[in-house]
Amino acid sequence: MSGCCKPPTQCAYTFVNPTYWISPINTAADMDCLQWSNDQTQLCYNCDSCKAGLLANLRKEWRRANVILIITVIVLIIVYLVGCCAFRNVKTEDLFRKYKQGYT
Repeated sequence: MSGCCKPPTQCAYTFVNPTYWISPINTAADMDCLQWSNDQTQLCYNCDSCKAGLLANLRKEWRRANVILIITVIVLIIVYLVGCCAFRNVKTEDLFRKYKQGYT
């Protein structure tokens, strides 16, 4: 996966600068090789290698987001459970307060 700004590796283009590459004589190795253009607005945005690189990047970012969301949900569940227990304890204390006052 070369990405969108580099021609696919199997095309054997010669590096000139980061966005300009010299085409080899035989470019029939892959369809991506034929789609590559040194035009700065085109490059290889329609190439399969660009699409694969974008998908790989999105997968990595969404994995991070999923981990953060799972941790957030677990923390919220714990806060909810602590709040429920505290509310229940307060109700129990109010219920038994009149009995405690009688014995002290």
